[in-house]
Amino acid sequence: MARGERGIARLRGACGRAPKRRRFRPDPRGCYLLFAIVGLVMVSATTCGQLSGQFGLDLVARRIPTTLTDEIALDTPSEFAMLEFGIYSNLDVTVDCGFGDLKLDLGTNMAGPEHAVGIADVQIEPIPLSGALVDNIHLIGEMWFAVPFEGVTDVNNLPNCVVIPPSDPLFVAARFTASFEYAGFKARCLFMLEDVTFPNPSASFTPLYYRNADQDFGLGSILTASWSSPLGSSVNLTLGFNASQSSTAVKGYSASGRVDSGECTADWGNYFLNGSISGIPLCDMSIGIVTLADAKMGIAFSVSTSQTLSATVSISAKVAEDVGFSTSFTLFKDPVTSTGLNISGSLGCFDFGVSLDKMALTSMSAGCNTPFSLGALTGSFAVSATGLDKGLTGLSARLALSQGLFSAGTNVAFAQRGDNFGFASLGTQFAFRIPPGTISIQATFSRYGLTRAGVGAGVTF
Repeated sequence: MARGERGIARLRGACGRAPKRRRFRPDPRGCYLLFAIVGLVMVSATTCGQLSGQFGLDLVARRIPTTLTDEIALDTPSEFAMLEFGIYSNLDVTVDCGFGDLKLDLGTNMAGPEHAVGIADVQIEPIPLSGALVDNIHLIGEMWFAVPFEGVTDVNNLPNCVVIPPSDPLFVAARFTASFEYAGFKARCLFMLEDVTFPNPSASFTPLYYRNADQDFGLGSILTASWSSPLGSSVNLTLGFNASQSSTAVKGYSASGRVDSGECTADWGNYFLNGSISGIPLCDMSIGIVTLADAKMGIAFSVSTSQTLSATVSISAKVAEDVGFSTSFTLFKDPVTSTGLNISGSLGCFDFGVSLDKMALTSMSAGCNTPFSLGALTGSFAVSATGLDKGLTGLSARLALSQGLFSAGTNVAFAQRGDNFGFASLGTQFAFRIPPGTISIQATFSRYGLTRAGVGAGVTF
């Protein structure tokens, strides 16, 4: 066998001819050193750049279900109850160095450090090309460090989040993004090196420990391209290799794009392709006494390693100045399915929407939003309602007020619970803005009493 053929054979893994993901074990000391270097660079950059950002400290409390007897704990409303508290702190700093920005996002809570994310955003000067400019050129590098957390149900039967021992800060991901714009065309390419086994902070994690030796890194990339025409139509394409458009999340921080943790099922690895063409103009059409104006059509499709080609065609038009309709149906499926007919519009300050399927009423909604001014006091009042052919299923109202440094808002909601319609929630919030600081107070009540309350203080610099 020739040397080149032996090299190719060594690259072939368990998924056909696709290269097998290499297992990468970062040295924890290297992670600390790398993050220290990023921090020193940011601190030294303040001598030649402009520093800005914000710092926040939040105290959150929630009610512990009242205990009626020594043996049984029931979530029964009571005037007085015990509370459990959480404290959160976040620091977001940006250094403007002229040629780009250096950013640092740090988060911590009562359990200890959450995350540390360093971002370097380098901006390239516009480049002339064929009579146009290649502008908005950005090269963005990211380094993520985090402590592993998992979601649990605590002794009070409430959702909680706990640290997974030994609770060491770990290197989670390195991301690099390149983007630019040219003559209505936009492109963005994201490359990711990510720990695909890092625990999701909102989900349960079965093992008792998560160490550096347990990490398993993978590579993935997502390419996004779009183009907008002067007539209003647009084309969007997203192509991913060993990646998905779901979010990568650590405690207190997340971003779109995630490395695929599954096994390769194709010769070139896992992939997906999503595309859409929207705003395709159609000619006006007359249907009896109704004329469909400003009609537009859109087509969306998707295909992936695990999914065959699927497509959706949507059509929208106006039947009056403030009344429009839309519908969509799928292709490459048997039978062809449709979302029915959706009608929406506005009458003054009132908005409404109706959905029909097979000429049967499936849902309806209406809303009203009215701003008002009482001298120095300004605000707005909004009401929205949803329902079916059987009657009202949801009702909510919100009042917002603002005067000088003070603002407040309250909202109340009613909803259908089984066969009954009744109170669902009440929320109230106050904010005092005393530059450069802000103090906010908020509380949310449900049918069973206090759900969450919090006091927050922040400084913007």
